[in-house]
Order: sequence, then C-alpha cells, then structure tokens
Amino acid sequence: MGVTREQFIEAFRSSGHELWLVGGALRDRLLGLDSKDLDYSTDADPDAIEAIAGALGAPVTTVGKRFGTIGALVGGEWSEITAFRGDTYRDGSRWPDVTFGSSIEEDLARRDFTINAFAEDAFTGRKLDLYGGEADLRAGIIRAVGEPERRFREDPLRILRGIRFASQLGFAIEPGTLAGMEATAGLIATLSQERVTTELDKLLRGKAPRDGLESLRATGALAFALPELVPMIGCEQNRFHRFDVWGHTVATVDAIATTPETLRVRRWAALLHDLGKPAVRHVKANGEWGFYRHETAGAELAGTLLERLRMARQDLHAITLLVRRHMDRPDPGESRSVRRYMAKSPGRWRDLLALKRADNASHTYDDAEYHDLLESACERIESEEADRLKAESPLTGDDLVAMFDREPGPWIRVVKERLSAMVLDGELAPGDRPAAERVARKLMGR
Repeated sequence: MGVTREQFIEAFRSSGHELWLVGGALRDRLLGLDSKDLDYSTDADPDAIEAIAGALGAPVTTVGKRFGTIGALVGGEWSEITAFRGDTYRDGSRWPDVTFGSSIEEDLARRDFTINAFAEDAFTGRKLDLYGGEADLRAGIIRAVGEPERRFREDPLRILRGIRFASQLGFAIEPGTLAGMEATAGLIATLSQERVTTELDKLLRGKAPRDGLESLRATGALAFALPELVPMIGCEQNRFHRFDVWGHTVATVDAIATTPETLRVRRWAALLHDLGKPAVRHVKANGEWGFYRHETAGAELAGTLLERLRMARQDLHAITLLVRRHMDRPDPGESRSVRRYMAKSPGRWRDLLALKRADNASHTYDDAEYHDLLESACERIESEEADRLKAESPLTGDDLVAMFDREPGPWIRVVKERLSAMVLDGELAPGDRPAAERVARKLMGR
C-alpha cells in the first residue's frame, strides 16, 4: 500500500516541524483543476526531510538535495519536499546560492509570481496569501512578487515561465511585470538551452499559445529564445494572406486541431511551417510577393533550429517532414495522386492535413471543401489499399545483386525506388516478385 498522505503529514507534525502545501497543486485546486503533484515546504533541513521520509519507509530521491529538495513517494505519487529557502543570485548566474530560510514567509517572498506565492498549512488547512495570489488567480493575472525587474534579474528563466503561465492558463501579464520582462529579456541568453527549450515547449502546449507567442514578441524575448523567428515579423505577404508571416504563423498555431498525443508535433509544425518564407521572398512578374519553395528552405531551417533546441529526434523528424510537405496539393479524385501524398508523409497524413487546414485559417479564401475531399480520399485508401501504401519493392538489394551478379552500389537504390513507385501507383502488385524481376531486367537493359 505504501505510505499514505495522512501518515506522511503526521510524521512531520510528530517531529515538531512545519509542513506547508505549496506550488502547482494548490494553484490548480483553487482553479478547479485536478493535480496529483502535491509539493511541500518545511522548516526541516534536507537531512531531516530525508530521515522523516526514510523512517516511514517511503522511497526517496535526493537528486535535488543540494537545492534543499527531497522527493518522496507518498500516496502512490511523487512529492517534492523543500526546506524553506532564501535564495540569492549573483549577476549572470544560472543557479541560486541556496540558503535555507527560517519561515514560510521568507520562503514565499523569494517566489516568482503571486499565483505561486501562497501556501496552506498541511496540519490545519490555514491559508497564507501575502501577495494577493488568490485574487490574481480569480482575475487571471500574472504578476511578479515584489519588484519585477529584480525578480527577473535574479533568474531570467522567470521571464519565460511567466509567459508560459500566460499560455497555459490563458492569463494576462500585468503591465509592470511585462515591462520588467522587456527590460531584462536579453538575460535569457545566459540560460542553458535545456531550460529554455522546456519552457518554450510548455508554452506551445498551453491552452492559449497565441497569447504566449505574442508576449514573447512584445517583451523582446523572442529575439533571445527563438531568434530564427524574428524575420517573420513585418514580412509582408500577398493577397491570399490576411497577415504578415508572423501574424499568419501565430494564427496557424492557434487554429491547428490537436489531441493529447499530437499536441507537441502539430503545434511546433504550425510554428515553423513558414520559417523559410523570409529567406526566399521575392517579387513575381505580376508585382506580388512570391515564396517559391519556401517549404523546402523552411524544413532545412527548422531542422537546424530544432537541433539547437535539442528536440527529441523522433519529434524533430516528424516536424521537419510536416514543414517540408505542407504545400503538397494532391487531386482528391485521383487515387494515384492521393497515394503518393500519403506515402510521402508515412503515418503522418492526418497531422499534415491538420496543418493544411490550420494554414488556411487566415487565408483570404476558404479551402475547406478541398480538405474535406482529401480527408475522405485518404481514409478510403487507408482502409482499402493499406498494403499498397507500404510501397515496398518486392525485391531486396540482395535479390538484385544475385540477379545481376553485380557489386552493390547506387544502382540498387534506383531500381528499388522505381519498383516501389510502381507498387504505390498500382502498376505492380505488392509482393509480385516475377513481375518485379521483369521490370528490373528491363531497367538494367537485360
């Protein structure tokens, strides 16, 4: 059964230590949201915290012990228990000089935003709200604790955290806090890439990503967190678009349909789908702006950007594939055309279609009928022609080497690609080796 929450709380009470519920779980409860991560602050030092949890037989982790935090498995869920802190920061430092505080009041005073700076006594349920955090929660406001610029100079990651909270919760950033972010945005450059990427990813997966992205732009944080996107701002488009590239990109992120499983890949693909436009923009013969092959340039730029962000390889490949293919426009009435479209985005045609629909959301024309027809055609082919969609050559490289008694080389790829294309187009049945051999001999002049 493990250690229950009640046993854990009683152990701190019996030891004579304070224990306060803090953090996201308390905030989420006040917002009416479900949260299983119950984190605590205490006047016990890290050694004492570890000893109390250990005496109960609760599994513990000490990864964050030097920052005053011990993790414990309580009630079947991991909780973080942190000693009261009174951190100080040196200019340019990524990490605080940790000092252990003497009171919950001192601990709350060091926190970043008012909506994170209240606590509840785990023994009595008494709430402590020194900075109006509950009122800001009700009003939907992100406000720094104390003097904003000082808060952000202490740890510039708080700039991105605040913007991320705005995206996750759909809150507005209080003007003074926004001004403090703007004054210190350049300090984002001192942060480790992992910390920045984590915040950007959470921002994009929030319920109001438009607000988060516009806050990145308004504060100047975009230039330090995602400088590759800055050329989008003010990059005018042609008569088929309502906004410049930046405005269109934000609208696309806001419009793309997602599920919990597709959220990360689709939002990042929407953010980067037109990344190549500023680099390839040119004036066409009719005097309008053109963006020829921006999807190809964009995929290359997106790959480099995502490498810098240290995105997981699987997500990087999926996102760059969607960027590269988002301009594909097959004929829904021609099965061969649709099969080729699906084969070029293996396992991702639904993501690609969602991106295409979102891309159209801020165009000056409505392409919904075309997208509906394409979706129906893809679903039919997926249901009726699944084997053909695999588009596998009936012959392997070893088969071809044996057939022609020839050393392996680039010629194998040429033959296999032709055979695969014929399977995809219905000119060759999947697994039809005799027919594939005849085609291969003809291709090789045999």
